[in-house]
Amino acid sequence: MAEENSTDNPTLEGFLTKKGGVSWKKRYFMMKDHTITYFSKQGDAKPRGRMVLNSDSRVTNLPSRPNAFQVITNNKALMVFADTFEERDQWVQAVNKVVSELKEQKEQKKTDRNTKVVSAAGTDFELEDKYEIIKPIGHGAYGVVISAQNTENGTKVAVKKVPNAFEDLVDAKRIVREIRLLRHFNHENIMKVVDLPPPPSLTDFEDVYIVSELMETDLHRVIYSRQRLTDEHIQYFLYQILCGVKYIHSANVLHRDLKPSNVLLNANCDLKLCDFGLSRGLNDEETPAANGDLTEYVVTRWYRAPEIMLSVQDYSRAIDVWSIGCIFAEMLGRKPLFPGNDYIHQLKLITKVVGTPTEDELGYVENPRAKRFMLGLPPTPRVDLSTKFPDANADALDLLSKMLILDPSKRINVNECLEHPYLASLHDETLEPTADTNVEWDDIETCELTKKNLQRLIFEDVCHFHPECSEQLAAAKAADQEKKDLGVAEVGEETKEVPAVPVEIEQAAG
Repeated sequence: MAEENSTDNPTLEGFLTKKGGVSWKKRYFMMKDHTITYFSKQGDAKPRGRMVLNSDSRVTNLPSRPNAFQVITNNKALMVFADTFEERDQWVQAVNKVVSELKEQKEQKKTDRNTKVVSAAGTDFELEDKYEIIKPIGHGAYGVVISAQNTENGTKVAVKKVPNAFEDLVDAKRIVREIRLLRHFNHENIMKVVDLPPPPSLTDFEDVYIVSELMETDLHRVIYSRQRLTDEHIQYFLYQILCGVKYIHSANVLHRDLKPSNVLLNANCDLKLCDFGLSRGLNDEETPAANGDLTEYVVTRWYRAPEIMLSVQDYSRAIDVWSIGCIFAEMLGRKPLFPGNDYIHQLKLITKVVGTPTEDELGYVENPRAKRFMLGLPPTPRVDLSTKFPDANADALDLLSKMLILDPSKRINVNECLEHPYLASLHDETLEPTADTNVEWDDIETCELTKKNLQRLIFEDVCHFHPECSEQLAAAKAADQEKKDLGVAEVGEETKEVPAVPVEIEQAAG
C-alpha cells in the first residue's frame, strides 16, 4: 500500500477485498481527491467501478469479517476488508479526512453564495441574504413553509423547505414532478414557482427549497371559519377551481389530489391550486393495481372518485371532477359530504347519496370483487340534494348532481361545468385559457429511481431560474458520458442489508 501527497497521484492506493453480490474478490483500489476507484488488478487502465464521496459520506464497521468496513454514500455501501488492521485504519482515516474537508467546503460555499441560516418553526432555513423571514405559515408531510420578503423587489413569497428530500425516493419523485409542473404551468389559478434556490452543488445536497407566490389562507380554513360564505363566494371559488383544472387537463395532466386544503386563497378571493405531487399524465401507468382487491389509494379519501376505489385502471379527467364536486358540496354544507373512515365506509356513504348502481351501471368496473361488493350493498335511491342543502339554489344542486355521477363516462366534464347555468354570470371562454403545450416529463417517469438521478432532475429545473448553474450541470453530464464510454459503474449495495456500526464505537469497545 502506498500513500502519496502529490495532487497528481492517488492519496492512497492498495489491495482490498471487495464484496460484490455474494462473493468477495481482491481488487486494487485508489483514492484520489474525493473519488474511490477500483480495478481488477494493479496496473489496469480501465477501472471496474468508483464511488464519489460527499459531505454526508460515512465509514462504518462490518462485524462479519476481520478488518472489514463499509463506505456509505447516497444510501449505497462499498463493502471491503483489508489484510491488516493497520491498512484498514489507514483507509478509514483517509476517507474520514476527505469527508471532513468536504464538510468544510460545503460550509464555505454558504458564505461564498451569500446565504444565511435562520430558524423558523424549529427548522433551520438556509436562505439567500435577500430573503427576510416574516413568520411560519404551515407544515405538512413534505416540509415546512414560511412567509418571507424579497428585500430586492419588496415582494412577499412563500418558502417551502423539504428536509432530507431524498430519504424516500418515491416522495422525492413527487417533489420533482411538482416542481416541473409548476414551472411549466402559467395560469392565474395555479400556484406559480418564482425561484428554486441553488443547492451547494449538484450532488451534495439533501434539502430542497421552493419559493412560490404567497397566499393568505386556504379553502379548508375558510369553510371551517366563521366567515359567511354567500352563493356569490361559492360561485366564484368554484369557477376559479374549474378554470385552473381546465388548464391542467388541457395539458393532459390529472391533479389527482384536489381538496380544500390544496386550494389557496387571498382576502380578495383570488384562488390558486397547489400541491401537484400526485399528478400524472393521462398516459402514465401509475394507476391503482387491478389485483382483485379494493385498492387503498394515496389521494385523500373523502375526495376520492369511486372508480379509483373500485380498481378501475383507465381512469380519466373525471376523477378530478368528482373531487371538485366534493369540494363544492363542502362549501354548500360547511362539512364534508363523504367523510369515510375507510374505503368500504367511503363507498357506502357515496351510494347513500348517489344511490346504489345496477349491474349495467357498473359496466366500467372490471374487477370482479369490486363489482360484487357494490351489487351486494342494500338498494338505496338517489337522494334529493335539496334535503341536504336546503339553502342552495336549484342551479347549484343541478350542477352538483351532474358532478357526482357514479359512472365516470356519464359524469359532466370541466368544460360542461363552466358552461352550466349556475356559472353563467362568470363564464367567458376568452378568459378561460388552455395550455399551449403538454408538460415535458418523460425524463422523470422513465429514469431509474436513484438519488443521483432525482438530484440531477431538480438541478436542471434550478438552472431555469439560475442559468449560472448550467456550467456545473454540463460538466456533470460530460463526466457521466465519460464514465459510460469507459464502462465504469457506480459501486455500492443497499446499506439496509448490512448493520452499520460506527467505527468509533467499535474502537471504543475494543
